[in-house]
Amino acid sequence: MNTTVLRVFVASLFVSISLSTQAQGSNTAYPSGSVKLVVPYTPGGITDVVGRALANRLEQTWGKPVIVENKPGASEAVGASYVTKSKPDGLTLFMGSDAAFLVNGLLKKSLTYNPEKDFEPIIRIAEGFAFLVVRPGVQARTLKELLSLAQQNPGQVTFGSEAVGSPSEFRMRILGGLTGGYKMNHIPYNGMNPIIADMLGGRVDSAWLPPHLAKPQIEAKALIPIATNGSKRNWMFPEVPTMVEQGLEGGDLSFKMMLAAPAGTPKAIIDKIARDVEAILKDPEFDKKSIHSNGYTVLGGTSKDFQDYLNNTRPVLTRIVKEAGFTPQ
Repeated sequence: MNTTVLRVFVASLFVSISLSTQAQGSNTAYPSGSVKLVVPYTPGGITDVVGRALANRLEQTWGKPVIVENKPGASEAVGASYVTKSKPDGLTLFMGSDAAFLVNGLLKKSLTYNPEKDFEPIIRIAEGFAFLVVRPGVQARTLKELLSLAQQNPGQVTFGSEAVGSPSEFRMRILGGLTGGYKMNHIPYNGMNPIIADMLGGRVDSAWLPPHLAKPQIEAKALIPIATNGSKRNWMFPEVPTMVEQGLEGGDLSFKMMLAAPAGTPKAIIDKIARDVEAILKDPEFDKKSIHSNGYTVLGGTSKDFQDYLNNTRPVLTRIVKEAGFTPQ
């Protein structure tokens, strides 16, 4: 091999190695800067609490800032719309629930995002079985008794929810529709704490409360639990029966926190985030302090598990909505 050919060969080899190294670096350099984690609820709620705990751990893992930004409103639609219109580089993430990924598409006539096409699912974080509670003065100690009371007194029995079109409103409208017609008087709030205050003041009859907010009220006997909304009983108060156990086939209406990115985010980034979050969720200390202590259960898994959940759940909810006579608003 002459000198000229050798020089060309060496130069080509150097370029090839350099490009390969750069390519590998581009795959492992995520995140290239600070990451924004959008939470579609006000500060202090369970999604915010878990989101901030997760952000803190991801900062330690990635060595880059992970900033929680609260964008509440329209049953998660405000935050969801913001994220789906962000650059798909993995630097803007969304921590939402079934409301954003499934329910809004069934209940709202117009959305500024497409729940089926505008997200890249990353991982499911946790699920919680909320408690349906009533104030002591309400003459109902089971879910059926509450719905029957509303049927007998149309518009007189009130329930509070965290927003119009929220998961709580969805549950009550579905249950009412499946038991002879929705007759309750819905009072929407901005967040959960004002609901509790008005229930304690006798101004609201019932509400679905997340485990961490329901627990102190139930222990103090200030509010009475009559049902949980999941497929199994909540370990916090195992004596409280599920909806299904009370004969109401409303499906699994538990509250699930899930992480997603804008559509078009590279699969390598999606997979890396999923792996890193899964490792955090498997940490017993993180689970104990941030998930289990609040009455929730870790889910985890892969992005495919998340997508399969959406694909399997969407037709079920669509059927339930139709059977309940719920019309989009």
